Amino acid sequence: MARTKGQIRGSKSKGRSFEYDCEASLQQKFMDCYRTNDKGYIQEYDLQSQVHKISAECKRIKSMSWNQAKSYLEKLINRSPDGYKGYLLFQSNRQPALVMQFNSDNHIVVMEFEDCFGMPFIKHQPIQKIGGKKNGIKTVVC
Repeated sequence: MARTKGQIRGSKSKGRSFEYDCEASLQQKFMDCYRTNDKGYIQEYDLQSQVHKISAECKRIKSMSWNQAKSYLEKLINRSPDGYKGYLLFQSNRQPALVMQFNSDNHIVVMEFEDCFGMPFIKHQPIQKIGGKKNGIKTVVC
């Protein structure tokens, strides 16, 4: 059964919001972490820190099989610059944010975000408009 345009738009919005949450969470530790899409880069991964040499792919999926997660991680590693550490950040509905990575022995490890990075997974603070069209105010607060 094919998904409707509204379902596709909703899933893209949910994924984009998760990318913002991952960026805000990682910026607690890696201040230079940014969304590659915001910088105009087409990197085939979502987040990057050039100073700390990390790349991350973010997936907010209702459910994900082990093989699917493993293929996302392997694809990330193959497309990341040499010397970069790759992280697959993913979350299923009503579950904590998880991190999949290769450890120093080249084994796949999955753990909660807080256990991996030593800080809580946070929600990003969206930009809020003050006033609105009625008042003619276009001030934006970050």
